Amino acid sequence: MSITIPLKRRFKLSIALPASIINEARNLRDKTIKAGFIGRALAVFRVEEVIVYRDLYGLKDQEGEASLISSLLSYMEAPQYLRVKIFPIEKNLLYAGLLPPLRTPHHPTVAKTEEVADGEFREGLVASCDGTLSFVDVGLDKLVKVPSRLKPGLRVTIKVFKRANELIGELASKKDAPVYWGYRVLNINRSLGGILNMYRSAFKIATSKYGLPITEVYKDLNIRLANSMNTLVLFGSPREGLAEILLREGLNLQEHVDLTVNFIPHQGSVTVRTEEALYAVLAILNFLAP
Repeated sequence: MSITIPLKRRFKLSIALPASIINEARNLRDKTIKAGFIGRALAVFRVEEVIVYRDLYGLKDQEGEASLISSLLSYMEAPQYLRVKIFPIEKNLLYAGLLPPLRTPHHPTVAKTEEVADGEFREGLVASCDGTLSFVDVGLDKLVKVPSRLKPGLRVTIKVFKRANELIGELASKKDAPVYWGYRVLNINRSLGGILNMYRSAFKIATSKYGLPITEVYKDLNIRLANSMNTLVLFGSPREGLAEILLREGLNLQEHVDLTVNFIPHQGSVTVRTEEALYAVLAILNFLAP
């Protein structure tokens, strides 16, 4: 059976999620399970960046909620062999064992040196440094030697080469990897309006049941996606839509986004949960702009 390699998108796909996205779950266990569904969606549909914004900015301290969803998503994104070294034991990760694996290219299952391909990309953690030579743990039975002075504990992307009986690493960027290389989580203490201001140059898509039906705008959306280098998709909270969230800041949604789309016209349920909308929206975008 052949394995399909998830190639990188031509454009950067970012999404903005509210800090309260898992707030309606009853307890930490249920919140963790819901975060698992969200993390899987990000990986399945090759999202590169997720921004956690404060949907109750100025009205409620959401740092706890923002920290929880950010911690859980970040934990999922880290390769399994690095998690225990990157994440200290904390309450937010009490039920982390319930989180499903992402099975993305940067989560390799190969752990033996002889099975590693020459020039393979791996995520690693700097174990130690001796002068101008650093030793990096990339989840193999041998540390990788990197001819650079790196700070121990630093997470890095490494291109691994086999040289005789040792592994030599070359510092790389996630952008250098030829395949989808996971997502990064930005926990930003800003309102939705603040996020929109940060991403002024991006093609901004608002998701709303009051938007234009996808059946009417998919051709226009397809063209815009083809011409975009950075696309930001915005999602509202479990209790409020994007327009209501922005209204508290005195802002009009239509004046600050490029397109407002109803991705689930004729919905059979009165409400669509944010995590459900996430799958529906990203699936359609994946079809229009693979």
